[in-house]
Amino acid sequence: MKTMTAAKAKNAFGQMIEAAQREPVLITKQNRPVGVFMSIQDIEDTVWGEKAKKAHAEGYIGEEASRVLLDKLLNAGD
Repeated sequence: MKTMTAAKAKNAFGQMIEAAQREPVLITKQNRPVGVFMSIQDIEDTVWGEKAKKAHAEGYIGEEASRVLLDKLLNAGD
């Protein structure tokens, strides 16, 4: 993870945005971590990943298992 001071992040905002497209950027202030700047893609991946884990924990089946089950149900009378 790239690290950037808060002052540099402020003064080189465009550079921080570019860096965040490749990896999250840890922002520090007085040598302490104060935040993380991430791309929207990283956030979406994280949110969707968490939703998928929650669905799995609640007993929902995945895409392939759903397809197999639907095929069995639709072809049960054949």
